[in-house]
Amino acid sequence: MRRCAVCGADVSHRHGLAKYCSDGCVREARRPTMLVCRHCGVQFPRPARVGAPPRFCCEEHRVEARSLATAAHLAAQREALRVFRGARRCLECGADLAHRKANAAYCSRECSYASRGHAPRRPAMPHEDKLRRRRARRAALKPASTTLWCEDCNSPFDIPDSKPGRRPRRCPACRNPPGRREETACKGCEQPVPSHRGVLALYCSNQCQTETNNRVQAERRKVQRIADKQGRTCAVCGAEPGTGAHGLRKYCGRDCWYRGNYTPVPRGQVCALCGSDLSHRGATARYCGQECRLKDLYRRNVGTALRSRPCAQCGTRMPLSTAHRVYCSSRCSRRASFEADPEKVRAAKRRGNHQRRAMLAATARYVVTVRDVSRLWNRYGRSCAYCGQSSASLHQEHIVPIARGGTDGVGNLVPACPDCNLAKGDRTIMEWRLGKKAPRYHRPSGASN
Repeated sequence: MRRCAVCGADVSHRHGLAKYCSDGCVREARRPTMLVCRHCGVQFPRPARVGAPPRFCCEEHRVEARSLATAAHLAAQREALRVFRGARRCLECGADLAHRKANAAYCSRECSYASRGHAPRRPAMPHEDKLRRRRARRAALKPASTTLWCEDCNSPFDIPDSKPGRRPRRCPACRNPPGRREETACKGCEQPVPSHRGVLALYCSNQCQTETNNRVQAERRKVQRIADKQGRTCAVCGAEPGTGAHGLRKYCGRDCWYRGNYTPVPRGQVCALCGSDLSHRGATARYCGQECRLKDLYRRNVGTALRSRPCAQCGTRMPLSTAHRVYCSSRCSRRASFEADPEKVRAAKRRGNHQRRAMLAATARYVVTVRDVSRLWNRYGRSCAYCGQSSASLHQEHIVPIARGGTDGVGNLVPACPDCNLAKGDRTIMEWRLGKKAPRYHRPSGASN
């Protein structure tokens, strides 16, 4: 058996002097194996990939050569523009204007201002300095003190604006009259208020103030709740309920409470499902027990779903065995998904194509021409290589899957029908055969036993 000199495939189907299995392998053998870098001039091996040969040995040399070419091109353009415009000078300082526009008369904005007799611009002030100047102006305009009027003697007195806290309502003479006691009694615990808390303090500590306020608010809410419940009567007998620890009650006694919460079921009321007596149940009961309630709930909610209904996509009436489904087939399901969000389906298909292209880029690829495929199809009699069935649409099946490291060349291709190609997937032939129950070989029509 003769083998291809490039990929090692069988070349017995070609003429006696053939060394390669396909035209792609012939081109692969004829192309040079060593290339010369255009940047450093060093030889490097040609990579095994399809397409034009690289011109540089590495990515760094390619980027550096491109940057040098760009810089040289820009320098040439600037020089040509300078020659085209001629030698122009600034009218104020005489500097070169090659870097300016064609109609520019000055080299900078400062020269333009100076030619008009304007003063040079001052540099921009930082934002912090602007805020500092603004605060200083506001402080200068703000008065140093504020005049207030005393509530006791109705006399004016001044307080500084820089003093924090709330404003006093009385003047210093009324707040501190002569002979006043230094210590006052706390409103909560009647203990003396310490002098360090100030003359306006009413409590000896913050904790005492909090506890006193909570107690006063609780008493106020209790009085308001009792006042709101005045005039209410028992919900069963109409008598006035007694006053308990929590306020006025809803019922006057336990008998009324029992009659109000456990009213017997009227005579003649039966279960909504089985029709049994409900005398042992509550006033609002509709079923004799939990079992009847769950059965009726299942009958109303789930039982209707088990009836035959049409497909949500094509409208075909589905049988009772598949009535719990929404669509009659996977085709209708895919079509509904596509109509609901076409971009999502296209994105999923693009992701699958990207994965296959990535696997093809990672493996060795060879050019397979139409003549190579025609020869391969004729060799197998235009039938499936696995089951022997003739098919109008044969697939190019990889013997060793690309996902398992197989090459993408004519030596790794065989014709296969769609059923065998999809059933084999990314498994080897042995794995596929061991996974199938029995190989099926289709006998040609008209053959005898």
